[in-house]
Amino acid sequence: MTHPLRILAGSAALAVAFWCLTPAPAPAANDVPDLPAGSVKKAADADLKFLQTRVADLAKKQAAGAKVLDGYIKPATGVSLLLAAYADILGDAALKADVIKVAEALDKKDFAAADGLAKKLAIKPGTGKPGALPTPFKGDKMLEYVMQPFRPAASGGANIDKDIKEWGKAGAMGKLDLAAVEVLAIRTAVINAYGLQHPNGTATVNAGNKKLWDKWSTEAIDQSKKIATEAAKGAKADEKSIRTMLGVLVRSCNDCHEKFRDN
Repeated sequence: MTHPLRILAGSAALAVAFWCLTPAPAPAANDVPDLPAGSVKKAADADLKFLQTRVADLAKKQAAGAKVLDGYIKPATGVSLLLAAYADILGDAALKADVIKVAEALDKKDFAAADGLAKKLAIKPGTGKPGALPTPFKGDKMLEYVMQPFRPAASGGANIDKDIKEWGKAGAMGKLDLAAVEVLAIRTAVINAYGLQHPNGTATVNAGNKKLWDKWSTEAIDQSKKIATEAAKGAKADEKSIRTMLGVLVRSCNDCHEKFRDN
């Protein structure tokens, strides 16, 4: 099984320390991050479409007796967890509860049940203060699942890692897809919030490693929020600034990756 840290290039990149910036106050380890609701709604729309499409395909393949690869199952489970956090931010208690049921059905590989539940999902923003991130799975499963959307689209993921590298490439030209950048940044903020709550084995070997994991995760949440906020400006966004931020993140990714890869 591919360890979640080996698909963490994008997440590790966005967790790099920006020593010259003053981060926002660190959230508690189990808190849903404070993110702009408008941007979260866009991410929720995109991820609900991803989830419903993927789960329908999984159910169809299972019913036909076709082989279903974990690389296509786990990203859907991870996206379900992201949607649960988005729902909390949007004040949609029904979506939060229902999408966790989808994640649990996917974990059991009951794709027919997951498909039936997913088809009924709808985003209905309400009111309420975000609470704790859900933890429907035990042990390493939480970190493994939430990191899966970083996988390339060709391997079943949401292409986050590849997009970060491409958009932040030195000398990259052309217009950014700011709507896609905005969604990517929200996804990464929430993934890192889950990561803060569920450190891997290397991060818990000693207090120094854990402190570094917490620091990078917290800064990643803050940086992702800044990227989303800038991208949300649309035509008025500073694309050069966005590319610069992503470029620094990409160049620093490998150090963080090597530091926290479990052997």
